[in-house]
Amino acid sequence: MKKFITIMIYLSMLILLIALVAQAADAPAKPWKANAEVSFVNANGNTKATTLSAKGKYNYDWAKDGLEVEAGAFNTTNQQVTTAEQYFASERVTRKWTDKDYLFEKIRWDKDRFAGVRDRYDMGVGEGRLLLDLAKDKLNAELGAGYITEDHYDSIPKSEYATGRAYAKYVRILSATATASQDVEYLADLKNSDAYRVTAETALIASMSTHLSLKTSFIVKHVNKPPAGFYKNDTMLLVTLIINY
Repeated sequence: MKKFITIMIYLSMLILLIALVAQAADAPAKPWKANAEVSFVNANGNTKATTLSAKGKYNYDWAKDGLEVEAGAFNTTNQQVTTAEQYFASERVTRKWTDKDYLFEKIRWDKDRFAGVRDRYDMGVGEGRLLLDLAKDKLNAELGAGYITEDHYDSIPKSEYATGRAYAKYVRILSATATASQDVEYLADLKNSDAYRVTAETALIASMSTHLSLKTSFIVKHVNKPPAGFYKNDTMLLVTLIINY
């Protein structure tokens, strides 16, 4: 819980800094954008549970290059006992070589105590393409390869393996203030074909003002060969306030 609060403070400081830079900018068109997602649920009475979720993302686009930095935390306590604890941080750089094609590299760190993951480092490179670019429909796909190192809890041996990755994201503009999206990622373990992972997110975002949106999302994570004693599937349903800059 202390680590979660620390990360929340760091995210708040980052968001405040971005906001100050935004207010100081003279030009209405800017090459960067940032957003913060915050979710909080506190139940008292027969059930005493608290859920906190926070995520921050910063993007900067040059003529052909792009940078994305992201970090987040998720924590749930029930009767003052922690029942879920997740953290992540990532960076990603892209390079366009046509209007629709680009190359990318990414590094991501994850920690998920209740899935048995102490530290997980995912490093990868690949190529992406904008397959569909219509007024109301966007479809993007990526193929890549990488390498993962993963430390576990409970004396489970460390694992290292090369990976193959396929990813797709579809976005549908429903109205001037509502957008739906679907993300799917498949991650293959090239050393063990049974140890694949699938992550999917279904989301609906409704704008409330220029800087505020409400996001409802359902996330499914499937690990086909999890560490011993852990489940294959994790799901989360989140209703989140998004602050855009």
